[in-house]
Amino acid sequence: MKQIFHHYELWEDYKYGFYNNISGNDKEIKLKQVVEMFNSEKTTREMMFKVINEWEYSCEHNLTNEGMNKIAYIGQAACALYKNIPNTITMQGWHLLTDKVRERSNQIAEEALKYWEDKITKTNQLCLKLD
Repeated sequence: MKQIFHHYELWEDYKYGFYNNISGNDKEIKLKQVVEMFNSEKTTREMMFKVINEWEYSCEHNLTNEGMNKIAYIGQAACALYKNIPNTITMQGWHLLTDKVRERSNQIAEEALKYWEDKITKTNQLCLKLD
């Protein structure tokens, strides 16, 4: 699939602080929130699928990029949606999780990615049939 580009002002992840920089006490709070989100299977699944279903521009821009670690992006985006957690803080918080929680979270992200890819494929097939 060819990469789809959108201007950053349309990106939902941008609007939720994905690219922000924080430090000090705010950083410590956000690190705890990363652990909190991923430790809840229900919240992790809810946030990941909400990203897939609601973040049209960010998903198209990032998940059509063949050089992107799409599983990591979905997890980082879920944290941004959950509590406006910047991606760099999510990456740091990831190392605070148990192997079991990381494996489960990666599995949920893989399911979300497959769901998104299936949805995009169906949309593209419908478009092709209309031509």
